[in-house]
Amino acid sequence: MASIAGITSVALLAVVAPSASAADDIRAKATTTAAAAPAQSQELTAEQRQFIEQGMGKDAMAEIEQGMSENASGDVQTRAFPIAAAAIAAASWCAKGALGSIPTSVLSDIAAGKASSKKTYVRNAIIGCLGGEIGGVVWKFLPGWVKDKAVNMVIAFIIKYIR
Repeated sequence: MASIAGITSVALLAVVAPSASAADDIRAKATTTAAAAPAQSQELTAEQRQFIEQGMGKDAMAEIEQGMSENASGDVQTRAFPIAAAAIAAASWCAKGALGSIPTSVLSDIAAGKASSKKTYVRNAIIGCLGGEIGGVVWKFLPGWVKDKAVNMVIAFIIKYIR
């Protein structure tokens, strides 16, 4: 998992511009690469990006992007950062392997807040991937409601686009 997260992070960094001001240009493009590994490279389509942005909502997306744009000391980073939608898509591809044996109905139940014996396993697998994509420090300081939306969005993305 750690190597997949590393490869994914490198792939995401390869598609972002060298300055924070270029992040707005990246958001305007219809596709962004969200790759978990060279053999699993997937383009984040405009439809997929819109699905993530609508599912997360503007406030949650802003929280994630703000967190990714700041460094550990709270200062704004001087390099561009991956957009939140691309990070969530990449985390979905990362979590795909760990969740391969979990039935879609169980994933749907977990996303809906229903009890499941697999809930802890699923959430931990997704959180591990999100932490790798968004950044562990950023994940640590995100509000709980944003974390819940991100986990549920990864589940929704896996169900709709990966399975």
